[in-house]
Amino acid sequence: MSTAIRRATFAVIAIATALAATACSSSSSPSAAAASPLAAHSASPSVSKSAFSSAKVAVKAQPVGTVKLGLPDGKVSAALDITGLAPGIKHAVDIVPGSCARPQSDSALVSFPTVADDDFGNLKTTVQSTQSGLRELPDNAVLVVRLSDGDSQQQKEPIACVPLPSGKPGNSPVKVQPVGSTKREGDATVAYDAATKTYTVKVKATGLAPNSRHAAHLHQGACTKQGPVLVMLGDLTADDQGVIDQTVKVSHQSAQLTGATYLNIHLGDGSQILSKDKKPTPMFQPILCGPVTT
Repeated sequence: MSTAIRRATFAVIAIATALAATACSSSSSPSAAAASPLAAHSASPSVSKSAFSSAKVAVKAQPVGTVKLGLPDGKVSAALDITGLAPGIKHAVDIVPGSCARPQSDSALVSFPTVADDDFGNLKTTVQSTQSGLRELPDNAVLVVRLSDGDSQQQKEPIACVPLPSGKPGNSPVKVQPVGSTKREGDATVAYDAATKTYTVKVKATGLAPNSRHAAHLHQGACTKQGPVLVMLGDLTADDQGVIDQTVKVSHQSAQLTGATYLNIHLGDGSQILSKDKKPTPMFQPILCGPVTT
């Protein structure tokens, strides 16, 4: 992604932060003045003669991918191939006791050098442990990718997890798993009314933190190759059971979605996902994502 496109992407997302407060548990409608920059932005959806009316979206837990483990020269190697991360964020990677349902993230058994996502939110690299002289993988342990490389408790929280085989690693990659005992998943309906120029997005999802707020957008691109914001949905709010059941309406949208688009629900709310210099923070991390088939 070029610098110009990347800056434009972040500029559009920045507008979303101003709209975050407009979200409510039933519906929200950003004003025409607030939404107007979308229509003028080069990444805005184009008008199609065959009108897009509605689509269903299955949103799945992010991030996803695989990790291939090895033990060359007494060090643990980890070939990471992970998508659905926050663009440009650095992560600490460790092996810790426990399971993916309950990793003991405060007790690192084996550590790796810091890794960094690319501009599309992908992580594809191979790292070796800082410790040497290892003959086998630790028992009852998991490899975790943390939210960032920061020192705060929140930044140290694992966002991706890989269960380790006992003894020596096998030849096959191991699938990345979500962290926590609650399954995170959901579905949505995205509809466009050409007569009123209004998007109606209905989202139902489970497995979120109780009473948490999450920025949500329709993006151009794919969950595996993130792109610019097309429609800003404000914040979605989970109830005390960690369930989102919310309908958002966005009016004054003269364009219709065409091509590859996706619904992205972020870890943080609209006030948390960008830094002061308008770059993604670790809270930009996608937690649910799904393609919109138009």
